[in-house]
Amino acid sequence: MEDMLLMTPGPTMVPEEVKKIAGMQPFHHRTEEFYQLFSRLNENLKKIFQTKNEVITLTSSGTGGMEAAVANLFSAGDKVLVASIGYFGERFYDIAKAYGLEAEIYDFGWGNAVDLDILEDKLKKGNYKALLVTHNETSTGVTNDIENIAKIANQYNVPVIVDAISSLGGIPLKMDEWGIDAVITCSQKCLMSPPGLSFIALSDRAWEMTKTSNLPKYYFDLRKAREGVLKPKPDTPATPAVSTIMAVAKATDMLLEKGLDNVYKKQSKYGKKVRKYVKELGLELLPKEEVASDLITAIKVPERYKASDIINYMKEKHRVLITGGQGPLKGKIIRIGHMGYLT
Repeated sequence: MEDMLLMTPGPTMVPEEVKKIAGMQPFHHRTEEFYQLFSRLNENLKKIFQTKNEVITLTSSGTGGMEAAVANLFSAGDKVLVASIGYFGERFYDIAKAYGLEAEIYDFGWGNAVDLDILEDKLKKGNYKALLVTHNETSTGVTNDIENIAKIANQYNVPVIVDAISSLGGIPLKMDEWGIDAVITCSQKCLMSPPGLSFIALSDRAWEMTKTSNLPKYYFDLRKAREGVLKPKPDTPATPAVSTIMAVAKATDMLLEKGLDNVYKKQSKYGKKVRKYVKELGLELLPKEEVASDLITAIKVPERYKASDIINYMKEKHRVLITGGQGPLKGKIIRIGHMGYLT
């Protein structure tokens, strides 16, 4: 697989410098070396999340971070709205239901973004404890306007919980400035590292919400994890994925050295290029141009072709790994990832 170019929604390509770090002998997680490393990572993450508050590191997939948000912010019976535009919006809904929340899902349609007028009408009438929403929906290649979604939610005093798993570090997201209450991401997308870690930051309002949450939690107890982060020598409650922490510390160093604005400009440039080439080939994008993601492109498969044949051809002939559709889009689209180190 070393000669394979990963152009999937994740995992993404890992820079050589990061791979070298990930392959080193791991630090013991109760040593001075680890405390210094973890301090560096924590400061890097705050800059990337664009928040003054602590970022919590969890050894899990991004889905674990989503579950941690639900388990720590709510109580059984809390009424929440999930603004869904695809597979991962539905996942947020499933997690909320699994924890006994009174979850309501509004499906804006696979391939669409959240309609701000409809959202405002829902929030105005709904008396919701929170809004759960995806920033960048990899199942459809759509990016939501999180800045204005958060603005509307805050008008009605509804906390905003954002799945930024495939967006943070690739496209703009200003947690504090935009008034977002929880942001979740992971190591293997725009943060250019192997899978194994999720990261979550909470606003002051969200930390207050954790005080009244009565849902069961142990491994994903964010208040316990925060105590470790706030120590002069920061640590985690249990053994973390140390090698992946080492990798993400290096990868985030690289991101910040390049400059987030430069990263965002690069991603915008390449997103536009990919969509331009797709159209020049006579193919059709799934979403409209104005909501199309700069991190992943979803392309409709013409009826005379099979998505699986295209994916296999790209893998065997060109050593490029792309992927197909999920849920109702299985067999109907192909998806090309162009986030992180790849571009």
